[in-house]
Amino acid sequence: MANTPLTVSESLQRQVFDSASFASTYDTQFTQLGDVNPAIEKFFEIDLATQANFFTLYDKFFTEIPKEGVVASHAYIVSRSGDYVNFDRDQEQIQALLDEISDIRLQNVDLRLENINQLISSSMKETQYSAELAQLNVELNLLRNS
Repeated sequence: MANTPLTVSESLQRQVFDSASFASTYDTQFTQLGDVNPAIEKFFEIDLATQANFFTLYDKFFTEIPKEGVVASHAYIVSRSGDYVNFDRDQEQIQALLDEISDIRLQNVDLRLENINQLISSSMKETQYSAELAQLNVELNLLRNS
């Protein structure tokens, strides 16, 4: 038998997908590896999240977030953010200033009352002097007429 080349008469067919049909045909989610972090939903990639995403989601879920609770509540957010920005220290300073304002208001009221009392006292003196002057005028007129 002579060296004759072997010929293959089979033809190859190539199947081409556009990206939409490829995604619908083949599973690209690597689900066989399992969830790495089941707390994060499949649609959300935490490493790609931005502050804008946070505030968008916060605004969207604002009314659904419970007001009170140890975690995952508005009270928790306020407490944690308050710790971060030293809210208690600021509140202490604000309270001290409010107390000082209250004291100054009381001093103002006391001074106004003292001023009113002085005005009344001087007014009464004027009235008293006027009454005494009127009495002296009456007596003077009586003396003149006598």
